[in-house]
Amino acid sequence: MKRPNYDSSTREAKSGFTLIEVLISLVVILFSFMAALTVLTSSHRSGIMAENQTLAVFLAESKLEELRHLTPPGLASGTTVNEYFDRHGGVATVGDHFFTRRVTLKRETPSQFTHEVTVEVLWKGGQPVSYTSVIPAT
Repeated sequence: MKRPNYDSSTREAKSGFTLIEVLISLVVILFSFMAALTVLTSSHRSGIMAENQTLAVFLAESKLEELRHLTPPGLASGTTVNEYFDRHGGVATVGDHFFTRRVTLKRETPSQFTHEVTVEVLWKGGQPVSYTSVIPAT
């Protein structure tokens, strides 16, 4: 009885993969996985940056809204106040913070009924967010 993949005259197998073919296919699969991992890592990093940017915009806009309703009377013109927040927007200490919100009030504006305020939010590894607005004088 003969084996189907066996030639008795040459005594060699006719089908199957050689070692080099297996190695080449493994290299192709490895490069495919590496490309997919690179895309996933880049996507994750972009998502974190977008989340930080959104939170920075929220921190700046919420402070502007607060100042529109209540301007601190003790804040002298040109004074900068720093506030510190953790990675999730919660209040943090100076040494253990991720976001820094700087509020600068300019009381000398062309109108005696308004003040100019600048709110800037900075964070580690990202572009700062800065808003300047006119708020009512108290």
